[in-house]
Amino acid sequence: MKKIHLPCLRGNFGDWVYYSTVIPIRDIVQNKRIITVSESGDLYTKNINEILQREVDTSRISKIKDYLLKNTERFFSSLILAIHQGDPEWAEFNIERQFRIDNKLVDETDVKFIEMKLGVLTLSGSEELFVLDGQHRLLGIRKAFHENEDIGNDEISVIIVIHNKLKRERTRRLFTVLNRYAEKVKEAEKIILEEDDAAAILTRRLIQEHPIFLKDNAIASTKQFNLPSTDFTHFTTLVCIYQVSQTLIDYKTLYKNKVIVRPNDVVLENLRLYINNFWKIFFDLFPETVNFIENRRDTNLESFNRNRETGGSLLLRPEGQKLFAEVYQEFLDSGRLEFFKENVIKINFDLNSVYWKYVFWDGFKILSGNKKLKKAIFRYLLGENNSKKIVSEEMKGVYKKYNLEYQDEIQPV
Repeated sequence: MKKIHLPCLRGNFGDWVYYSTVIPIRDIVQNKRIITVSESGDLYTKNINEILQREVDTSRISKIKDYLLKNTERFFSSLILAIHQGDPEWAEFNIERQFRIDNKLVDETDVKFIEMKLGVLTLSGSEELFVLDGQHRLLGIRKAFHENEDIGNDEISVIIVIHNKLKRERTRRLFTVLNRYAEKVKEAEKIILEEDDAAAILTRRLIQEHPIFLKDNAIASTKQFNLPSTDFTHFTTLVCIYQVSQTLIDYKTLYKNKVIVRPNDVVLENLRLYINNFWKIFFDLFPETVNFIENRRDTNLESFNRNRETGGSLLLRPEGQKLFAEVYQEFLDSGRLEFFKENVIKINFDLNSVYWKYVFWDGFKILSGNKKLKKAIFRYLLGENNSKKIVSEEMKGVYKKYNLEYQDEIQPV
């Protein structure tokens, strides 16, 4: 990639040093000198980037392309870029001390300030520049240039900040701030961007570090809580893992004043170990879930899957995983974790079984709602007799909708 020299203003905002300049579209697009965050791979890992890529709105890109190609009065706000790697160089202008404006000498202090702020930023071509704010504009620019290279001489205003690979959190926080107010942030995107919410921080760490969640079939790229009805291969979703983390974290204690402020590193590490332990217990109790993720299906466990015919296992559904976490936390809080572990493996989690049919599964699709009843059934299966009345009364109503009579089919394991 060729070396370019950019006339710049250098400024300070908070603890950021930034450079404001213009770059011709040709230099932006050719050889992809400027790329998106997901194309960089430096802020996040592959599975996070796949979700970010799904956030790209192709209709917006086409509208931007048409705007650039069809309007002579076109104009954009500045792209904000992060730069790292390579060897960018900054050279200040040396202004002659006898500096005049309107034939009047400029004060020495002002001259010194101007000298410090004016200069040239030289990019050797070995740097990587990725866009923190303006992803859709960048992709629209690329598309427009590929259709008509005449716009290559247009100059786009850009603001460049220095990205330190050792301080990814700092750049991610800036990415969050810049994108938070542009459009309503979707939940999956918020989880990726958020740097203060402990559940979001630890969810990212979990799926970027945990050996099971790093596997290809572990996390679907959907931005929804539930898996798509056509997805029979992935274990769970980013949003589900986040909500499980929320279930396990005591938010009332962590954020006593209800203001979400990033916990210190010691607190985060303790919470990380706590959440990791939950998933260790889950995978240890149900190793067939790991086999499912690794696409190693035991012939003796052919029913342990997710399908259209019987629904498969509740443990392979995000709603089931979240319910499991909720009941797990209740038993842990009451000091009965060992009892929970000994008995939960006795439960039949087949969605077509009498325990879950007509509550989670109607024979064709997953049923939403009835959350109180679903949890009561789970508790009752584990011997919580105070849930018996709720189960008995509610199930009579559920069965009646299907012209059936409930006769206490659900009993503790």
